[in-house]
Amino acid sequence: MCSEIYNEQNNSCFDKNATLVIKQEAIVNNIKIIKEKTGAKVIAVVKENGYGVGVANLYHILENQDIFMYAVTSPCEAIALRREGCQADILMLTPITDFGELLSMVSLDVVIALGNDKQIPELLDVFKLLGKKPRVHIQIDSGLGRYGYNADDKLDFSRYQDSLSIEGCFSHLAGSVHNYKKSVENQVRVFNLALEKIRENGVNPGICHIANSKAAMTFGSLGYDAVRVGSAILGKAPSDDGLEEAVWLESKVYSVYNRLEGEHIGYNGEATLNRDSSLAVVRVGTGCGVGLIQKGSLDFSFVNILKNLVRKIKEDPVISVWINGKKSPVIGRIGVSHMTVDVTENDVREGDTVKICVNPLLVHPYVERLVV
Repeated sequence: MCSEIYNEQNNSCFDKNATLVIKQEAIVNNIKIIKEKTGAKVIAVVKENGYGVGVANLYHILENQDIFMYAVTSPCEAIALRREGCQADILMLTPITDFGELLSMVSLDVVIALGNDKQIPELLDVFKLLGKKPRVHIQIDSGLGRYGYNADDKLDFSRYQDSLSIEGCFSHLAGSVHNYKKSVENQVRVFNLALEKIRENGVNPGICHIANSKAAMTFGSLGYDAVRVGSAILGKAPSDDGLEEAVWLESKVYSVYNRLEGEHIGYNGEATLNRDSSLAVVRVGTGCGVGLIQKGSLDFSFVNILKNLVRKIKEDPVISVWINGKKSPVIGRIGVSHMTVDVTENDVREGDTVKICVNPLLVHPYVERLVV
């Protein structure tokens, strides 16, 4: 698994028609904005291979930015950070239970998410074997329903303080498609109840954190010690504070040609030209991650459907790219390896650079990552 993610792969059969560009200056500026907005310690989330930009790339941009801690979701990512020379604290967000993984992580001084009682015997065995207290952050399920102790659990960890180093407590916000503010307030209330119980049981919960990127850029730290941010670092969290898009896909115009009004373009002739047009072919498509959508909602209530409809009407319904600094719409359905762009209003030539906004998590792993 680790080798599949992080070792150099044989990608000779993958056409290198696109590059994922990572703007270092933008990331550094985004970190500054996050710190100013929240006034809290920054836990940089670099899960899923650094949100697709490469865990090594992201770490080396952040290593001199006074990051309090890095957060990952798999042992492979923690190992990769240590191999890159990371000496900062690393938090394992997933409450792993496997003894071998726990042994490896504690040996690397990785902080473990303690989210269930099944972990405790394994952690105690690790302590006995290494003679070193495993460092933990207690994980509370405040509403996401995935990992962590419930607020109505006993939450009595006092008996383990001689064997475990309890250094923090955290939860993960679930968000809401209806009333985001109310959802956050409810989860904060649950988290506070858990913190109060932990303190009543004689344990200092340590560094507390619950805000993710969206919450941090909306509400700040929510009164806690740290914020956990990932998408905000890349400028991809909703914000009015000047976050800059730090990642995009670049390609080149492959060809430019003219078509007449009324002609059909693309698969199934879905697009019909409403004027004589100048079109450009760009040799990237869904195979590189362009036009793919990561998330969807399973809420089919009338209210949510109406909200989504209004949102889609307000948003630009056409996928666009930027050529020579000018926005140009994609025409027709995006193919696996090609797209057609309407450049009638743009002076475009073969070989011109094309900039495409993408979710880096969905960009093919064989696409080159370039830090600029």
